[in-house]
Amino acid sequence: MTETAQTPQHSNSMPKKQGFKEDCKKLIAAKYSIVAVPTYEDERCIQSLRELAQHGFGQNLEFYTWSITNGLVSNQGEKVPGSEDPVHAIDYIIKSKKAGIYAFKDLQKQLNPKTIRKLRDAYQELKSYYKTIFLLASETQIPADLVKEVSVLDFELPSAEELERLFEGALRNTKNAKIELSEQDKDDFVKSALGLTWDEAYHAFVRALAGRSVINRSALSVVIEEKCKIVRKEGILDYVPVDFGMQEIGGLETLKKWLSARSQFFSKEAVSFGLRAPKGVLLTGISGCGKSSCVKAISQYWRLPLMRLDMTKVYGGTAGNPEETMRRALKTVEAVAPVILWLEEIEKGVAGFNQGDGGVTARIFSSFLTWMQEKKSLVFVAATANEINQLPPELLRKGRFDEIFFVDLPTEQERTEIFKVHIQKRKHNPEKFKLVDLAKATVGFSGAEIEQIVAGGMFESFNQKRQFNDQDLYREISKTVPLSTTMAEQIKEIKRWADTRAVKAS
Repeated sequence: MTETAQTPQHSNSMPKKQGFKEDCKKLIAAKYSIVAVPTYEDERCIQSLRELAQHGFGQNLEFYTWSITNGLVSNQGEKVPGSEDPVHAIDYIIKSKKAGIYAFKDLQKQLNPKTIRKLRDAYQELKSYYKTIFLLASETQIPADLVKEVSVLDFELPSAEELERLFEGALRNTKNAKIELSEQDKDDFVKSALGLTWDEAYHAFVRALAGRSVINRSALSVVIEEKCKIVRKEGILDYVPVDFGMQEIGGLETLKKWLSARSQFFSKEAVSFGLRAPKGVLLTGISGCGKSSCVKAISQYWRLPLMRLDMTKVYGGTAGNPEETMRRALKTVEAVAPVILWLEEIEKGVAGFNQGDGGVTARIFSSFLTWMQEKKSLVFVAATANEINQLPPELLRKGRFDEIFFVDLPTEQERTEIFKVHIQKRKHNPEKFKLVDLAKATVGFSGAEIEQIVAGGMFESFNQKRQFNDQDLYREISKTVPLSTTMAEQIKEIKRWADTRAVKAS
């Protein structure tokens, strides 16, 4: 067979743009015969390939799509008779004299020995010509017989710039509505839609804006809800709704300052400045001192959804093979990025690794470490640990987490703030209480213990049908034996470990 079409040349009139189209150009120019593209957005991918065929080179390339229902269809809508049979369609491509791009939908699901053989024939026949077959499917399922012949190219989900244009278009189409959105609010809408397909983002934006007389920040919850639907389908990750902020956590000023300095890591200015998104933070310390609350508050502070990975579901086998379950969980959380991934009591998730079980735990832990080191998506890992000495050193070395914070028992000033927060949160006026005296009476108490003191005191006053006062709190204090007393030796050991290995959150 002789090639009658001219060699495709990059068009000088087209601006050079990195991404899927640019990668496709290089593959076509290098005469790659078969390329698999894993994507749920086959129509959007086909549109990109069509534009490449029409404008990506010095001359137009032939462009065909194939499906089991319609067979080969040209860009002008002409069908190739009998091409519903994939073998016939591939044979037509081999015999064609023109350079071209051919997008096949879900061919992997139609593969049988005859079709596989024909694809291998096509690989040999087409590698001397500028004709490339693109195999589009939701998952890359390449048979062992085709592994050497098929290249794989990712088709990315919509970028922030694309979603920004989509959101602005949705705003323009909103009629008779007052728009009360700051530039930060608009950025948050775009950020919340990252990880959705084009259609998912479009429907999320339309749902969020439809039927509102005033469009403000409250509409953002609809977009986040779309992400939650994706997570719920997998059944491994839990979406954690957060209804309080960092201001409701007493103390921990060092941690708050660290988070504040990184609160704009996603902004355009930060990207232009060359900043990279932080990888994660490990919060360790004494049980009941607010580590879990801090993770939730980070979500609110950074305006990012919070997803919790339950390691018991991973190891329990209810969702399938543990290693495959972990892989799916990480893939899912990357798909909905930017997001905060919460690993609660992470030491339980790697229990057994220190004993060198060399089995499932070791392999899952190793794959998780590799993922943390190499992940490119905006997934911020927030891990909490009560028994930090149970964690392997591989997890604690610099580069895994940006910082390790030790959350100690609250100081007197922090206990004052904690009393104020919990009294105010329960619809009482903290100015009517002697907060400083209460703080002095609770030396060695954790934040969780103070919260229960406030809750217990309120029950007592409510049952007696009188005003909630200081005496109710002192009564609860006298009945409470703090954890710092019952577990004094263990807490002393934790503090000794943290003195040289972690940054104090307060």
